[in-house]
Amino acid sequence: MDFARATREIIDGRYRILKPLGQGSSGTTYAAEVLATGQTIALKELSLRGLQDWKKIELFEREASVLKTLNHPAIPQYIDFFQVDTADNRWFYLAQDLADGTSLTDWVKAGGRVDEAEARHIAAEVLRVLVYLHGLSPTVIHRDIKPQNVIRRDDSHIYLVDFGAVQTVYRNSLSQGSTVVGTYGYMAPEQFRGQAVPATDLYSLGATLLFLLTHQSPADLPQERLRINFRPYVSVSNAFADWLDQLIDPLVEDRFASAEVALKALTQPAPLATAAAPRPLAPRPPAGTRVQIQRSPTQLDIVIPPPGLRGETVGIGVFGLFWNGFVLAWTIGAVTGGGSLWFGLFALPFWFVGFGMIAGVVNALLAHVNLRIDRQRFSLIRRLLWWTRQYEGHTADLAKVDLQTAYTHNNRPVQTILLLEGVNQHKFGTPLTQVEKAWLVDEIDAFLHQAGKDPRVLKEPGDLGYSANNS
Repeated sequence: MDFARATREIIDGRYRILKPLGQGSSGTTYAAEVLATGQTIALKELSLRGLQDWKKIELFEREASVLKTLNHPAIPQYIDFFQVDTADNRWFYLAQDLADGTSLTDWVKAGGRVDEAEARHIAAEVLRVLVYLHGLSPTVIHRDIKPQNVIRRDDSHIYLVDFGAVQTVYRNSLSQGSTVVGTYGYMAPEQFRGQAVPATDLYSLGATLLFLLTHQSPADLPQERLRINFRPYVSVSNAFADWLDQLIDPLVEDRFASAEVALKALTQPAPLATAAAPRPLAPRPPAGTRVQIQRSPTQLDIVIPPPGLRGETVGIGVFGLFWNGFVLAWTIGAVTGGGSLWFGLFALPFWFVGFGMIAGVVNALLAHVNLRIDRQRFSLIRRLLWWTRQYEGHTADLAKVDLQTAYTHNNRPVQTILLLEGVNQHKFGTPLTQVEKAWLVDEIDAFLHQAGKDPRVLKEPGDLGYSANNS
């Protein structure tokens, strides 16, 4: 990295360069000494010469103007803004207090470990800063929250730095658009359209927390319809995962309404009590069931292991063996007795019935079923030994779940679980007891009822266009 200033160089007769701290699109930052007091500060520099984007000057001046009005213990204090003219260049400088600590990026690279408790602490500290910034008049939006711009002191105190992308809502309302600023992977979808609202900072905070928990850029995590699928890569409680999921919702209207609401949801005993829509209560699991259900406000997971031979399944299996034996003897007798090939074909439907009953027994002994439904998609996976079949679709297309008669045994209907997706019908759970089937139908219906009230499963994020209108 090429830095313009040498160590101990004097700037404007007032500041001595000590060492470089970092370089970004909005300028180069140095640690500098105030000659008059000996205080160590942060000195940010922007050179006019060779500047291809004149917007950077405006952003630099805006950063200084906004910082001058801020007063918060987690934001380094503004000191001075000035320019220095030389024979061939003009230099702009912003001086402010030095945030004593390590950026979250460097902290993680140095081996810093982030568990859920630490992630919650960092989230709460940054949210308190955002409550302050978003509560100002006009509202101040940072627009570039990322691990590099969050400084952690040894005592866990947090600073939010680098307001080079800062924007005020009042100023944005007077313009037709805004410059696209931010860092890829941490930018909310609306930032790609040159738009920013207070909830934009919430998304960037959520992406920063994902970096801390996964040690990967959020841009490298898998996505489905702009939604980051982070859950397989983190080890946190369902409640915190649900909170993160809402923080990084690609639809701005479906994130938390404000930093204050997000902070309350994080720190309350029931984190999503104010954020999740109420849902109907599902019944308790039947005694002795082996079916496993994991449910949160945003996801339902059902695992149905092989139920084994029990009740009517045993009867069907025994009857199937006798049936197939009878059909086999009948077919052999007919063919060896001079029967035609047509008689053998006539027996095929009876074979299908017999093998259907045997297949039901094999299904009860060996088949596994997994159903997962979240706010956007659902998947139904069936496994039988080495054979696997998976179907995926959109949750918004699920019309209802119900019990349907699969066949009749001893004049009694045997029901299966029917999941209706438009004109597609997905059936499963036939070998389960009637009580288990009714329980699963109620559980799925309760989740779909909640999803139907939640606009997040009914809306699709629009295509993102890259625009950079002048502000």
